[in-house]
Amino acid sequence: MTDRAGVTLPPNSIASLQATAIAARRGETGGPRLTPGALKLLEKLLAEPESAATLSISALAAQHGVNASSLTRLAHALGLAGFKPLQGLFRADAAGGAFFSTRAERLLDLDDIPGVAGGLSRSQALWQEEKRNLSHTVSVIDDTRLTSAAQALIAANRVHVVGQRACFAGAHYLSYYLGYLRSDVRLIDSLGGINLEAARELEPGDLVVGISFRPETRVSVDYCQQALEQGAQLLALTNQPSARLAEMTDLTLLAGAEGPFFFNPMSSLFVVIEMLLSTMASELGGSAVTSIRRREALISRWQVE
Repeated sequence: MTDRAGVTLPPNSIASLQATAIAARRGETGGPRLTPGALKLLEKLLAEPESAATLSISALAAQHGVNASSLTRLAHALGLAGFKPLQGLFRADAAGGAFFSTRAERLLDLDDIPGVAGGLSRSQALWQEEKRNLSHTVSVIDDTRLTSAAQALIAANRVHVVGQRACFAGAHYLSYYLGYLRSDVRLIDSLGGINLEAARELEPGDLVVGISFRPETRVSVDYCQQALEQGAQLLALTNQPSARLAEMTDLTLLAGAEGPFFFNPMSSLFVVIEMLLSTMASELGGSAVTSIRRREALISRWQVE
């Protein structure tokens, strides 16, 4: 049913869930009766819809510093039967392709940016959130895993780098500078629609680097799956441990991309790539310098500007 505040109870979509949070925050007549703690928890879920859609009730509760029962009580307060129907709203939203519009609507309608209420400008608040992403990414990077990833890039006979849509910028950046450090690097850019055909070139001893942030692009996932079927190894760069690419390999590097910005923040991805390239150069030692000089000489010879 829809009450006088225009709120649908129980909510049947992320849009109605957002309307519910707005009505509760404003104290509108006819809005849902949520405790301050329940409202804060609801707004946190809306701030990070990808986590709400993918994590288990215990993992989600731990992420937000509450008991699992708090999520169940929130669902009941919204008129839902329990946590699963509440999570189903987030999952349906992600599956329906409304991931970014959901973030944008929350940003604009709720104006729910941490720090704004404390006097920061919108841009300053977004920068604070991005710094948290960068700090978190660097703090959780496992040096052993980073070294293993660099060694895999060095040892591979051939390397294919695939990243579509927003992740293409990172894929291009990585493949371009890999070309300074080693040969046989190919960027999969979808030109001509030959993605899966290119994957068939790969075989045991080769490596594909898959870059995909949630919501993941099917082309990237399919390419990596085909490469695995051909016997190649997979290095995944993603923003969620529950991402499909992360589940397909034991070799994963995570880049934080949380916060109120309505697209995926990408700064952490480039930091991870820089750390990976630096580790690779360190592992190569003097041969890295030789390879870079050879590339620079070629650029100079052809007067590439």
